[in-house]
Amino acid sequence: MLSFLVPVVQTAPPLDPSRPATTWSGSPTIALGWNVAHAQAASEPTSVHVATDGNFLYVRFDATQREPVTAAQHSDDLVAGGSNINGGIAWSDDAVWVDLWPTGPGGFQYQFECNPKGAHNEASSENSAFAPQWESHGAVTTGGYTVTMAIPFAVVHGAHPGTWRAQFVRYIRSTGALIVWSYDPSQTNPDDAARAGDVDVPTVARAPIPRPRAGIYGLGALASRSAGGSTSRVGADFSIPVTQTAAFFGTLHPDYSNVELDQQSISPTVYQRIFSEVRPFFTQASAYYNDFNCDVCNGFRTTLYTPAIPTPSQGYAFEGRQGDFGLAGFDAIGDARTDAAAALNYTSPDTHWSAAFQHVTADIPGIVDDTNQAGVNWYNGKFLSFYANYAKETGTQVSDPGQGTWLDAGGGFVDQHFALFGSVRDVGSQFNPVDGFDSHPGIAGYALYSARVWTFSPQDFFVSAGVSGNVDRYQGPTFGQAQSDNGMLLDVLAKDTIDLQLYTGSDYWRFGSVLTPISQNGGFSVTYHSGMQNNLNNFPTHGASATPTSIQYFTGRYGDGRLDTWFRSSTVRAGDRGFLTFTVDNTAQWLTHAPDNVQWFDSVAYAYQVNARSSFAIGLRRVVGMPPQPNGGGNCEGTCSNISIAYHLRTDREEFYLAYGDPNTLVTVPQAIFKVIFYVGSQKGT
Repeated sequence: MLSFLVPVVQTAPPLDPSRPATTWSGSPTIALGWNVAHAQAASEPTSVHVATDGNFLYVRFDATQREPVTAAQHSDDLVAGGSNINGGIAWSDDAVWVDLWPTGPGGFQYQFECNPKGAHNEASSENSAFAPQWESHGAVTTGGYTVTMAIPFAVVHGAHPGTWRAQFVRYIRSTGALIVWSYDPSQTNPDDAARAGDVDVPTVARAPIPRPRAGIYGLGALASRSAGGSTSRVGADFSIPVTQTAAFFGTLHPDYSNVELDQQSISPTVYQRIFSEVRPFFTQASAYYNDFNCDVCNGFRTTLYTPAIPTPSQGYAFEGRQGDFGLAGFDAIGDARTDAAAALNYTSPDTHWSAAFQHVTADIPGIVDDTNQAGVNWYNGKFLSFYANYAKETGTQVSDPGQGTWLDAGGGFVDQHFALFGSVRDVGSQFNPVDGFDSHPGIAGYALYSARVWTFSPQDFFVSAGVSGNVDRYQGPTFGQAQSDNGMLLDVLAKDTIDLQLYTGSDYWRFGSVLTPISQNGGFSVTYHSGMQNNLNNFPTHGASATPTSIQYFTGRYGDGRLDTWFRSSTVRAGDRGFLTFTVDNTAQWLTHAPDNVQWFDSVAYAYQVNARSSFAIGLRRVVGMPPQPNGGGNCEGTCSNISIAYHLRTDREEFYLAYGDPNTLVTVPQAIFKVIFYVGSQKGT
């Protein structure tokens, strides 16, 4: 583990990235020397300078790069996936970032990330809606690029004079290299707190307790009667810190229109569809909940799934962390129902052990449901891990206590080139929490997953190749086997960001007394401008570039026939700041004893990044035909058309939204919405 003292400066160093590095001469030069993605020394130098004046942490990255620099992002806070906490710009562009754990590896993690043009994103393990204002700049040079940052201590809970855990990371998109400062040769995750270094911050000029925060919104909607009619409303989300790392927070008359979130798909599945949570009341302490490991989980299982909770009229909550412990709880009060949860977490100082307990209650007319879950996780700091979880549901819907339980245990081995994981689980037939998510109650069995990756020189035509496979077998309470899955994948990543994947396998699910095929495991995928990173914990993981073109084909026995599925999409630049995306997908289920089901999905979308603080998007989508059967829901039947338009502007203290329609629905919502949010006190998500 490396360490250094952050020098104190009286005047902020120049943040103009075109200025020479010698203007930061009062700060130490830190070298990023290890590529954790390929387990080898970094082949291209990166130097970092760090300083503070007590109000900001100033950071400068100077990256030498022989490959063409990739920097398509212009707007801040446009999440594209890839950051270790909640997404970011790292996998679509070259990028650098800073990880901070001010209270140690078991405390809150903060991440500040920037691409070579200065577009940035940020994340916090405390609040997935973390989005304060901070300053970043970038400049591309003939031999690489320079990025400068000014990170305000006021947005970092737990900031204090003394020792912090920190990491500095660089990502090279064209090779997949992940280069870090402090490392262990066995490290596979660049953002691993246990391998991060120590930085001594001599002074922090901030109040003992962070300022309270309130997000006050006003909304006006012009809508047809079918969409609920025209309306206006006001409401607020608020947070009142009680210590550096604890806060009471709540919501009053919330509005969750979420007009920029599109989660529609015609991909066939018998599983209930999983949606992301974006509501501020539920995102602030989201990291405290469901803090349980799960290996080889085919079918999402959790005792708390907040998208299942309707919008409350008011809600109150608490979250805080003290030393190695974290505590959170909320009470969401809605129309004739109350949903509540509480969580207690522990992480050992060396991060090798963690444990969690969670309680969830749903009280709705005619139903009272309680679920308790406990789990423990062990990691040896290098390759081995083990976990065990137990949950029990009681209440109106559980008539047999023996069928309201869930037991899950597993573990495995992983390094940069090989992974092997296994798990066993036993889920009672009545285990299906009202505020949880369990796609398949009443099963017991095992699951296995393994993968092997070979990496080559970035100058070779083939950059990497990998093969992975999974198998599971689950028995039901009657009729024997209830679920069976087999899969194998060959993945080849070639030069010029070409990704070829070949699939084979089968899936079966019992409906009543019939074990029914639901397979879509045979096929291929070809992507140009793909990502270049493999992650053996969930191999393969590829972050798409800003302009990917992809063709995918899947086939297999599905229900009473065969199902063929095509996905075709391409994103192209439309000027320096615009992107145009075309999608043409279709499913065709050829049935033996019934009419065939054929469905088409067509869409075109245009997004324009006006500047660092504003963006515009318009999307047209149409779904025509009948979805495959059996299906888990969420698909159109017949013809469904949707148009949505959105403009977003953010200033230092306000956010403005102007939108038409709703991309979350299959059919256009005939409404226009204007929404403004004004932040009082601390900044958004802090």
